[in-house]
Amino acid sequence: MSVTENGLEEFQKALKTYADTTADQNDNLHVSIQKLPEKSCYIIYEFWQDRISWMSYLQSDASKMFQRCIIDMLEDPEIVSTMLMPASWWIMTNN
Repeated sequence: MSVTENGLEEFQKALKTYADTTADQNDNLHVSIQKLPEKSCYIIYEFWQDRISWMSYLQSDASKMFQRCIIDMLEDPEIVSTMLMPASWWIMTNN
């Protein structure tokens, strides 16, 4: 997500709230945020138990509130990509 300079501070607050709320979800395995150097650009990585859990969370109040909150702070529409991984990968790398 590429953030406007004017909305940067408010975006960071909304992002922290979103990440904390998302990390507290039972089916969420991990949330990670990366800020690209020298840019106001952020990447959010979310690892979910399964696709259904992620899709369900997208419909939650917390997710919808974050989307509504940040829409005017972004320079461009956000880009969402998904990658399916076998559960065995998560188990092997986190034990």
